[in-house]
Parts: sequence; structure tokens; C-alpha cells
Amino acid sequence: MSLLTSFEQKFNWPDLGLLILRVVFGAIILIFGVGKLIGGGDMLAMIGGALAKFGLTKFPMVWGLLAALTETLGGICILFGIFFRPAALLLFFNMVVATSFLWGAGPHLASYGDLLTFLGTINPPLAFCTVFLALLFTGPGKYAIQKSGGGRSKSASQG
Repeated sequence: MSLLTSFEQKFNWPDLGLLILRVVFGAIILIFGVGKLIGGGDMLAMIGGALAKFGLTKFPMVWGLLAALTETLGGICILFGIFFRPAALLLFFNMVVATSFLWGAGPHLASYGDLLTFLGTINPPLAFCTVFLALLFTGPGKYAIQKSGGGRSKSASQG
């Protein structure tokens, strides 16, 4: 038995990996959502104003509140594995809007520093977008509160 095969057998716990992803990304997005709610009306209006890129210019405070609630409640759902796929889908769309908003403020390409600043700016929402899309397809894993409706990942139930 090779060292690589032994390593792969000993660390083949996809449900533990999903739990770690859920806890870390659920907690972070929850903190972001609470921060937006605490930020008040001006912050919510600014966040809701991001939808102007999609042609939604009315009621920016309402859209900002919905985004903040999506992050707050969605973070709780991801963290504990309840209403998991609907939460992952809503958070994915939330992060698509955030990424596209920041992408529109892209680099001037005047210098390498502008490009690095731009990539550093879009990296967090793009990473969250990717994680929530992946979690949408994997499910919460077996270490989730909600067991019915795909509580276990396919990889865990096959192994």
C-alpha cells in the first residue's frame, strides 16, 4: 500500500469536510449580514443600489435589507444545515450581484497595481459565490440538523 493510498483512505471524510465548509462560510456570511443590518439605512440603501446594474433602481433600501437578511438568515441555515439548498441558492445569487457590482468598478489597467487591487476586491464575493454554488450541489452532509431531503451527501452515502 502506497503512502498516497494510505493517506487517501485515512482522510476520506467528505461529510467532515462539508461540515467545516458550512461552519466557516456560514459563520462568515452571517457576520457580514449582521454587520449590514447594524449599519443602518444608509448602508442598506448603498447595498441595494447595486441592483441598479440589473435595472432595479427603485427601493434600494428594501433590496439592501433583503440582501442583509439573506446573508444573516442564510448564514444561520448554512451553519446548521437547515433549509440548506434554498439558502445556498439565495446566497449564491446574492454573491453574483456583489461580484458583478464590484466587477463593474473594474481596473483601469493603467498599472499592475490597479489590476491587483481589482482582483483583491472581487476575490471575496467570487470565492463565496463559488462555495455556495458547490454547496448547492453537494448538500449539507450528514452532520446537519435537517436530515430529510438529502441530509447526507451522495459521496458519503456511497462510501
